[in-house]
Amino acid sequence: MRRFLWIVLFALFAAPVPAAAAKHLTIDDVRNMALDRGVVTIKEIELDHGVWEVQGRDAGGHKIEMKVDASSGEIVKMRRND
Repeated sequence: MRRFLWIVLFALFAAPVPAAAAKHLTIDDVRNMALDRGVVTIKEIELDHGVWEVQGRDAGGHKIEMKVDASSGEIVKMRRND
């Protein structure tokens, strides 16, 4: 019986962490990324299907759209509208 319990405990701790439990960027992480890239006014930040979408304006008043992968932190799109 003890051996069985050890096997079960080992299996539980050795199991890989599910993707859903992996660390994702928070809204604060994404806000700071946007501010670091020249967005001075943030109008909206929204998480949509694992991608953070940021809408705002730069110092010149131009609209900025930024999309960031929530799990990898990669900027998948950044566009400035003149």
